[in-house]
Amino acid sequence: MEKNYQKEYIDISTELRKSNSSKESLYKLFDLLYEIKKVNRTKSENLTLSNIYTLLGFHQSAFELYKSNIDYKDRKVTKKLYTLEQKAKSHGNNFIIKDIRKLRKKNEQIKLLREDFKVDENGENKFLLKNKDIVIFNKPVKHDKFEIYMYGDYKFEDYITKIIKYISWLGNCRNVLIKFYNSELNEQTEETANEDWFDTLEIFSVRIIIGQNGKLFSEISAGDEFMSDHILDIETEEQKITQMNYDG
Repeated sequence: MEKNYQKEYIDISTELRKSNSSKESLYKLFDLLYEIKKVNRTKSENLTLSNIYTLLGFHQSAFELYKSNIDYKDRKVTKKLYTLEQKAKSHGNNFIIKDIRKLRKKNEQIKLLREDFKVDENGENKFLLKNKDIVIFNKPVKHDKFEIYMYGDYKFEDYITKIIKYISWLGNCRNVLIKFYNSELNEQTEETANEDWFDTLEIFSVRIIIGQNGKLFSEISAGDEFMSDHILDIETEEQKITQMNYDG
């Protein structure tokens, strides 16, 4: 007997609403999403998938799928299409609910060597990674989102080992980051950071700085689910978080 995805969606969405979006109901919704995406779908199942995308904040995906599977002669349908289109224009797929189970996977730091770094063509005090990606706060970060600036009369070669160790520390300083947020930003946002908060962070850019005093600093632009329309700026000095604030 063929599975009734529409009924399963209705049951899960009802549970989601009644439980105030509990983890268990969200996991069920994600599992249904993954299952439907694997099958050869009918128009009805595509519309169910569109509804799931909407609940999870994938507004662009919901709109595009709905648009390609409706009867434009139905006025109710075209009214919903307009609503989905407005959400797609204002939100896109930028403020989605994430499957924390996948984000908790441990991302291993790739081994870095001296030959993986290069001088930026636009400045001799700026260094880049050639093609290897790194891990910051357990999130993969593309090499073109990473840069190093060097100030003072130092040789880059003398800092290679220290920089690589610093990247390794930034790779998963979970507890330090959570503790700092709760001591500095908790009163401002009235939110308490925990492992879920850490796991759902997004990293937009990373800059490591070798200061005039020879110490290592970092400036990291991130995004979190507490204030999804703001940039979370994080600064460190050596192996210590020194500043964290929202910008925007």
